[in-house]
Amino acid sequence: MKPIKFIAEVIGHRDLAPDIFEKTFRLVEPQELEYSAGNYTSVRVADGKQPPVFRAYTFASCGNDPTTFKFCVKLFRTDSGEEGRGSGYLKNLKIGARAEFFGPAGEGSFVPRGKNSEPLFLLGTGTGIAPLKAVAEKLTCEKSPRQIHLFFGVSYPEDIFYIAEFEKIKKSNPNFNFCVAVSRPPEGFAGITGRLPAVLEGSKIPKNVEALVCGSEASVAGIKNKLLELGVPPNRIDAEGFGEV
Repeated sequence: MKPIKFIAEVIGHRDLAPDIFEKTFRLVEPQELEYSAGNYTSVRVADGKQPPVFRAYTFASCGNDPTTFKFCVKLFRTDSGEEGRGSGYLKNLKIGARAEFFGPAGEGSFVPRGKNSEPLFLLGTGTGIAPLKAVAEKLTCEKSPRQIHLFFGVSYPEDIFYIAEFEKIKKSNPNFNFCVAVSRPPEGFAGITGRLPAVLEGSKIPKNVEALVCGSEASVAGIKNKLLELGVPPNRIDAEGFGEV
């Protein structure tokens, strides 16, 4: 589908973790949008400031329902405490408010290409986990027989979110499993600790693995370098990092 301009209204807002929220939109004009897990769209930031800008966000939904879509957004702030134009605009949209978008785009991003016999690693940090969750949901809906291993890295326990969604996927898909790693755990924390590169160091990496990686630019670079170090070929890694918006 070629990118188009479309209008959608807010039908849901959910706070997931400190400064991380999920926004759900319903299509208004047109009433349906064809998009896939891994695609992104650009929102026109109608905040009254000049010049007007667009900000791109990857869908946190897999596209099975063409009438709605979701974003998982990190609220960024400047050193002076001012909210980022894109994330601040989305955060402050109330239920029923309408926004203008252009998309979808990113065809080919985060599209698993491996064979059903080849395991799929989904590795994300922060809000970078959102498109990877969508990929897992898509494959689950398609009843894919692929072994899917999702790794979610956060700084603190309070940064963890989407656990209920992961458990729901796991309940529907016996080929799916996930782990959450906390890099700055409090004393006595009983879960998995360390950054994802360190967690990968202790994992058995299949020779035929395919890896999709998403998160901050620094996190993605570290995870990709570790995968390469562990022998995963570059053409088996799809990695995309993002900055502050």
